[in-house]
Amino acid sequence: MANRFGGRRWRSRPPSPALKVYFQALASARHIGLRPDDTILVGISGGPDSCTLLDAVSSIRQRLGVSFRLRAAHLIHDFRGEEKYDDARFVQDFCERLGCHLTVEEKDVAAYQREHGVSSFEQAARDLRYEFLERVARETGARFVAVAHTADDLAETVLLHIARGSGMHGLRGMSEVASWPYPGDEPAPRLWRPLLGVRRADTIAYCTEQRIGYRDDSTNYMEDFARNRVRLNLMPALAEQLNPRIVPALGRLARTAAAQLDFLEACADEEWPAVAPGPVTEQGMLRLHRDTLADLHPALQTLILRRAWTSATGDNKRLTEGHLQQMARIAGENASGRTVMLPGGYTARTNKEWLEIYPAGISKDCPYPHWPGDFRITLPWGPIATGVTKRGDWEVAAEGVKVEAGASLDTGDPMQAYLSPSALAEGATVRTWQPGDRMRPLGMSGRRKLQDLFTDAGLPREWRDKIPLVITPAGIAWAVGVRLADWAAVRRDEQGNAEAVLLTFQAKTSP
Repeated sequence: MANRFGGRRWRSRPPSPALKVYFQALASARHIGLRPDDTILVGISGGPDSCTLLDAVSSIRQRLGVSFRLRAAHLIHDFRGEEKYDDARFVQDFCERLGCHLTVEEKDVAAYQREHGVSSFEQAARDLRYEFLERVARETGARFVAVAHTADDLAETVLLHIARGSGMHGLRGMSEVASWPYPGDEPAPRLWRPLLGVRRADTIAYCTEQRIGYRDDSTNYMEDFARNRVRLNLMPALAEQLNPRIVPALGRLARTAAAQLDFLEACADEEWPAVAPGPVTEQGMLRLHRDTLADLHPALQTLILRRAWTSATGDNKRLTEGHLQQMARIAGENASGRTVMLPGGYTARTNKEWLEIYPAGISKDCPYPHWPGDFRITLPWGPIATGVTKRGDWEVAAEGVKVEAGASLDTGDPMQAYLSPSALAEGATVRTWQPGDRMRPLGMSGRRKLQDLFTDAGLPREWRDKIPLVITPAGIAWAVGVRLADWAAVRRDEQGNAEAVLLTFQAKTSP
């Protein structure tokens, strides 16, 4: 079969590295569907991979018949002294020869580390690169940002993630086209890796064949960095002693993990609304329904928890599998008040119904306003169909109702409950907690201290003196928003019907 590149043909021999790279980039460009009005931003360091990328993407415009706009961006951001400025001058000359507009900036990685508390120089440099590329992409209107990752980079990334104990997200490594790796304002550019199907040796050969110079970054040989140790020591040892084709083998693992993860993510999409029924609050808190989460397969629990973390924090990088496992554990325990400390000062905490993820210093909304002092409830006896009692910022409504057979006795509102009329027959008052208060909660045997119930529910201490208690001569009938007493619960007759008093506590103003 004859193929053509630059007017030359080959039949029996395989294509040269330059042709291999060219057609890989061409196929990738066709796959993402470039349009004539597109702008492509290429991140270029001056090394063989990125020089090959910019040259190849520039070359395929004519072949595609799509005259998309091409821009390049170079960030000066390391500690190599004059060498890094030599790289920038080389990149500028290279872009001028290609007729490609270049944006160059310099950033201080060490200052960024100090300011943001990032311990890894590699991670800080990566953060700054992607922050820079995203900003330039927005300024130029680029729909795609092309970066020069190769099959070797993919294999090294997967191996690093395996060593760190990452889950399937780590095994997935990189993909040819991906969402922007740092959450932010929409719409964000897409990340494009046209060279993910070729080897690093191919890009060096491409530069040699096309007579393109490139820079050899001295930091690539510093074994202080984990990726360099993988590249220089571990990968060659694995190729020599375990599998000569270790790079494609790790690439296959990444593709398999990606396919399986895509399926699980689709399943997680279906479960998400039930597990996280509300949005992230203005204070940055997200709540997950514990029982619904516990009913899911562990694989889906992990995906839901990761998604919750990203939704609450905007960070999809620093959470580990260990954090996910700890959150899943406390969510499944039959207890409240359990906590897990998360990166960035965030906390995961359980209460009776929810697993909450929130930032440090959050003032969690207290549903109980300032306490106006003890008062008596007007109940729906005699001619009163609905009794309404107003004290301070509180309004309490008491309505006599009939609960039909099959109707739920769970109102779905923690500030509202059905109580047995007989439990309130001798009247009821409202007061707040006093040391030594006890009650027998619905569904539990024996009496318990209220302070223990508050702790189990994960209620902050500063809330407890504001929580209304419905008191009768028989004892505490209801700790509002916390637990109903077993003896005060509604009892159905033989037909399943019941008479009840529906008590509703409402705060008229914000606490």
